[in-house]
Amino acid sequence: MINTVTIVGNLGQDPDIRYTPSGVPVTSFTVAVSEVYKGKDGQKVKKVHWFRVSAIQRLAEVVGEYCTKGSKVGVRGQLQYRQWQDNDGQNHNLVEIRARELELLSGKNGNPAAAEEELPAMTEDDDVPF
Repeated sequence: MINTVTIVGNLGQDPDIRYTPSGVPVTSFTVAVSEVYKGKDGQKVKKVHWFRVSAIQRLAEVVGEYCTKGSKVGVRGQLQYRQWQDNDGQNHNLVEIRARELELLSGKNGNPAAAEEELPAMTEDDDVPF
């Protein structure tokens, strides 16, 4: 069974990087993907789809170092479904993309002029020592 999704869009806010108790970097961010089409009346319609993305290890560090609100990125990963119950007994559900690969399309810190620097595409496995 295949569970892979690829999106290209812009970060909706600065990434939120944090560390697990064992020191593993984790970041969460949202990516806005625009869709433009003609409606029934022939008028151009622009729709924005928001995707929640999480990254761990070296990918989390790369996002924190190179991306800011508005940065254009390509993300490939897996859809993950999570559910939990908060302290008030409310049930919560969330579908997010667990990033496996990240391509920086804007350059460092969202600067399009810096995109001409060759910034490599990163994968979650790039920092694995085996």
